[in-house]
Amino acid sequence: MTMQPSVTPTRPTHIPDFAEFCLNALAAHKLGDKLSLGGAFALLHYLDYRSTYDVDAWWQLNTTTQERQQVVAVLEETLQHFGQVRRRSFGDVTSIELATEQKKKAFSFQIAERSAQLTPSVPALWTDIQLDSLFDLLASKMTALVQRGAPRDFRDIYAACHAGLTTQQQCWQLWEQRQQLTNDDADRVRAKLAIAGHLERIAQYRPLAKISNQEERMQAEAVRRWYEEDFLHATVD
Repeated sequence: MTMQPSVTPTRPTHIPDFAEFCLNALAAHKLGDKLSLGGAFALLHYLDYRSTYDVDAWWQLNTTTQERQQVVAVLEETLQHFGQVRRRSFGDVTSIELATEQKKKAFSFQIAERSAQLTPSVPALWTDIQLDSLFDLLASKMTALVQRGAPRDFRDIYAACHAGLTTQQQCWQLWEQRQQLTNDDADRVRAKLAIAGHLERIAQYRPLAKISNQEERMQAEAVRRWYEEDFLHATVD
């Protein structure tokens, strides 16, 4: 690693009620070390800049089948107080989903098998739950940027770099390390072509001229220009 994360995770300003109920319930049942929070919700602990309403997590590698069943049971029991709960499994993901009278898709808590981990999880501090390290969150976000290229993926990497949490070069380094751990393609040339393709698709779907809100238009323009002029030309030492 060329850098060490200097930021300590803190409680996000706004935690969705359903997320807080679930996490506190897991902590109360001494199950907080059976998983590690990831995704946008975990990133909020390092960079509290946008809201998210669902929770994504990874199973810890040493978690037993019985412990996983206990985690799922606690989540279902906690959410049943608020509406209809459904459990779905797809691929290596277990999804606990809540539907309320007000909203059909009110909340989801998804837990997946971990394919790679660069550094150990860390305590969330505000409750007895484990949290992915900043390195792992950035590596996962880079994977999402290359594979999925959703607007939020572009915004998250842009925001992390501009907040001083990481650099363009380190983002690519972390992505390469994660790709190597999972025995996946770590060719940056192909990855950059994929990102450029996602960026072009977004620009066609939502041209700047059609963004009526001036602040949103200026932000979108800044993010797109940064990728086109800087990020896609970054080199790794």
